[in-house]
Amino acid sequence: MGKVTGKPKSFEDMYKAWKMLLGKIRPDGSDFVVFSIRRRKETKYFHAKVDGEYIVVDRAKEHVETARINGERRIDFNQFRCVAQLYNNYVLGIKGVRPKMRDHCGWNTSYLISLIHHLL
Repeated sequence: MGKVTGKPKSFEDMYKAWKMLLGKIRPDGSDFVVFSIRRRKETKYFHAKVDGEYIVVDRAKEHVETARINGERRIDFNQFRCVAQLYNNYVLGIKGVRPKMRDHCGWNTSYLISLIHHLL
């Protein structure tokens, strides 16, 4: 399987980028495609909405092809900052970044990578 390229992003001010991300998610939420640099056989979706200073992700609401999420997950600024710091290495395909994200940033990395890719 081939690789899908993502565009590197500039995160000079992490908190400003976080606030921008929160502002771009519709108040009632939206479904987003799970982004990966690896080509997948199936397109999967997840739902994201904002609850105060958190992003809440859950199973897709508008698509049958939903990511495997067992209940709502809350994402905070610290998780975002961790993933954002490694995002460019991930989209550039640097080896070992994905496990590092999972080990240091938690289990919501796929959803944060996708939101950064689509919205910032």
